Amino acid sequence: MRIPALISFFLLCVVPPSFALEESIQQEIENEASRDREKEASEDPLAQRQTEKIDNPVLHEIMPNKFSAYVSMRLRHRETKTKSFLGDAGSRIGMHAEIQTIPEYWLLGRLELGLNLFDKLGLILDPGGLDNSGDKEDIFLRLGYVGVEVPYGFLTYGKNWSTYYQVASFTDRFQGTGGTASGTFNAGTDGGPSGTGRADNVWQTRINIVQPKGPFSIYKPFTVNIQYQTGQKIPHTSGIRYISAAGLSAILERKDNLKVGVAVNYAPIHKGDLDGITSSGLDGDDLAVLIGAQWFGNKWYAGMTFSWLDNHMTTEDGIYFDAWGTEGYGHYQLSEKFWLVGGWNYLEPRSGESQAGEYILRYGVLGIRYTFKDFERMIYANIRFDKSILTSSENSTVGNVYTIGVRWDFDW
Repeated sequence: MRIPALISFFLLCVVPPSFALEESIQQEIENEASRDREKEASEDPLAQRQTEKIDNPVLHEIMPNKFSAYVSMRLRHRETKTKSFLGDAGSRIGMHAEIQTIPEYWLLGRLELGLNLFDKLGLILDPGGLDNSGDKEDIFLRLGYVGVEVPYGFLTYGKNWSTYYQVASFTDRFQGTGGTASGTFNAGTDGGPSGTGRADNVWQTRINIVQPKGPFSIYKPFTVNIQYQTGQKIPHTSGIRYISAAGLSAILERKDNLKVGVAVNYAPIHKGDLDGITSSGLDGDDLAVLIGAQWFGNKWYAGMTFSWLDNHMTTEDGIYFDAWGTEGYGHYQLSEKFWLVGGWNYLEPRSGESQAGEYILRYGVLGIRYTFKDFERMIYANIRFDKSILTSSENSTVGNVYTIGVRWDFDW
């Protein structure tokens, strides 16, 4: 009898097949639960659906038509060295529909409104609060798009999470902070005009390439995401517009939950328009490049991104500069309900960007969250150890920020 056969015989004797099978099934159940948990942690609902389509294609085909409404109440209280503030941390209300017209072909639609009602309450209770809440709209459009889903992808139009965000989302998971060093939310906006955050008036495709075979079968279907915007107004200028904007991202993921991606977003500006806005720091087209990776297991998650940004970021007083940045995020399950959270944001102007003054974004975050239902219902507390200087005209640091908050999601 050959050696491998002896080893197999020994394993069969020592490890009963039924036990090995039960252990394998239990492991797969835990893996599926962790994939569902991390999928739900994403801010982008269409990315969640895209993940479902890749991970469970057969189940996805037989899903029933759906029309639902939802509310996510997110309240936080923050303290700094000088002020405190009670307000919203991304509260929203929305509805969405998914209708299968013929097998594997769907009509999709979503309308989501952001709420700043807690901000207004905080302003009433403390008129000298931390944020300029009086300048914010009580209710505003966060997402609003329609589209179709076909066997290998999606086509949508409206206000939607960008192709750039498909990579930026690897680290945009803190409660009430983050997303700046990646260039997602630039120039004091939600990333809508440039197309890197919640992009405005955007045509978008999300395409899943066929499942790899043979030695590459450890990989999930390769995804390519493309978008196009008509020219939007450039923030901090007097009505000047981008000519247009285009975005592309590509993501490769292994079945052990390791994912890498690259994203590019480009918004050209008429050269003649630049002459009138040089005081804003703009000296060319808007370009944002991002590479990132994420990996997670049953009890942990880690993500990191690196950005290269031209004419994309601004100081708090509206001065554009070229920059590079890095962002990291991780969490670890301490017990059934408690999770440890940590990470950083770092962004600095590149050499020669003197118009940015002493600007630097530099902070680390350490926190803890107690979850009632994964990451849909939780309470949390964190400390942001902040050494940032955010204006071009001052050199004083922001100082540490202490936050406690709650997130509570409902859906019908």
